[in-house]
Amino acid sequence: MPNELKRELSWLDAASIVVGVVIGAGIFVTPQDLARVLPSSNAMILAWLLSGSLVFCGALAFAELSAMLPKTGGLYIYLREAFGPAVAFSCGWVHLFALLSGATAYVAAGFARYLNAIVPVDPGLNPGITIGLILGIGAIGAFSTKAAVALQNTTNTAKILALLGLIGLSFFAPTPAASPAVDVPAGAFAAALATCFFCYEGWSYAGFVAGEMRNPSRDLPRAFAISFAAVVALYLMVNFAYLRVLSIPELQSSGQIGADVAGRVAGKPGATAIAIVILLAIIGTVNGLALTASRMYYAQSKDGLFLPGLDSIDSRFQTPARSMAVHAAVSSLMVLFSSNLGMILQLAISAAWIYYAIAVMGLMRLRTKQPDLARPYRMLGYPVTPLLFLAGTLFFLWSLASQSPMPVLAVFGIMAVSFPIHAFIGKLKRA
Repeated sequence: MPNELKRELSWLDAASIVVGVVIGAGIFVTPQDLARVLPSSNAMILAWLLSGSLVFCGALAFAELSAMLPKTGGLYIYLREAFGPAVAFSCGWVHLFALLSGATAYVAAGFARYLNAIVPVDPGLNPGITIGLILGIGAIGAFSTKAAVALQNTTNTAKILALLGLIGLSFFAPTPAASPAVDVPAGAFAAALATCFFCYEGWSYAGFVAGEMRNPSRDLPRAFAISFAAVVALYLMVNFAYLRVLSIPELQSSGQIGADVAGRVAGKPGATAIAIVILLAIIGTVNGLALTASRMYYAQSKDGLFLPGLDSIDSRFQTPARSMAVHAAVSSLMVLFSSNLGMILQLAISAAWIYYAIAVMGLMRLRTKQPDLARPYRMLGYPVTPLLFLAGTLFFLWSLASQSPMPVLAVFGIMAVSFPIHAFIGKLKRA
C-alpha cells in the first residue's frame, strides 16, 4: 500500500533501538551522582537492581500491550484503545512539546561538550553543533529507515564493545581502599532510585516500530525482554567496574567517570577512547529518539488526531519524512530558545513516567474491557507486577516533585491544554 510503512524489521532491530536509546551518555555521568546520594557500594548496586526490577515490570506490561496491539505508534496506540482519543491525543501532544523533543535536545547538547574533549570547540558554536546533529540524524531517517537502523546497530555495537572492554580492563587496575560503612537514609534512597530511573529511560520504545516489524506479535515480547535484560546486565557490570577501580570518594568527585576509569587503567589513550564512545552513545540515542518520535506522530496523524500531513509516507524513500522533520524542528527550537536544558530533561522524564503509569493502568482496563482480545503474550505475574510498577512510578514522581516541582506541574499544564485543543479539533471536523 502506498501510504503504509514497510514491514522489514526483525526483533533484533527493535531490541537494538531500545538498547540504543537507553544506553546513552547517562551511564557515564550518573554513577558519580548516585555515589553522592548513596555513599555505599552495596546501596548503589541495590538501587540499580531495585529500579531495574520495577522497570522490568513495566517492560512486561508493554510486551503484552505491543503483542496485543502490534501497530506503529506504540504508547499512543495503547492509550487510544484503553482510554479513547482524547487521552491518546494528549499523549502525542506532550511527547512533541515536552518528552521526545526535550529528551532529544538535552542529549544532543552533550555532543558538543564531549567533542571538546577530543577537538577544541568554541563554546559559542555549541548550539550550532547540537542543531546540526539533530538535523543530520533527521535527514538520515527521512531518506532511509534501513540506514537509520544500520546507524543504530553500528553505534550500539561500538559502545557495547567499548563498555565491555572497560569492564575487562577494570580487572587489571589496583583495587581501591575500602570505604567505611555508612547509614543510608530512606530519603536519599528515594532520590537515588529517581537517578537510576533516568538511566533506564527509553525502555518502552520497541513498540513504536511495531507496524514495521515482520512478525510483531511474536517478536515484540522477545525484543522487550532481551533488550531490557541486556541493559540491566550491562549497567550492573559497568558499575561493578567503576567500584572496582575508584573508591566512593573518587566516584563522588569524578567529572567524567568513564574517562577517569579508562585513564586509571590505560592512560590518556583510554580516556580519549571513552570520549569517542560517549559521542557514539549520544548519536545512537538521538537516532533512536528520532525513529520512535516520527512513528508516534505518523500514527496519530493517520488517525486524524494530530497535525495534518504527518501521516504521509514519502513516495521515494518509504519513510515518514514529514514526521521526522517536525520532530527535528521542535527539538532544534528547544536548543535555540532554552537557557536551562536541565529543566527540559526533568520535564521530559516527568512526562515519560506519567504516561507509562497511564499505559499500565490501560493494560489493566483492557483486561476487563476487552477480555476476548487476542493476547499472544500475557504479562508475567499479573496483577502483582503492574501494581508494583505503578507503586514504583508514583514513588519516583513524588521524589522528583519534592526536589523540583516545576517540571511535573508543567507536564500537567501541557496535558490540561491538550484536552480543549482536542475538543476544538473535533468541532472543526464536525463543522
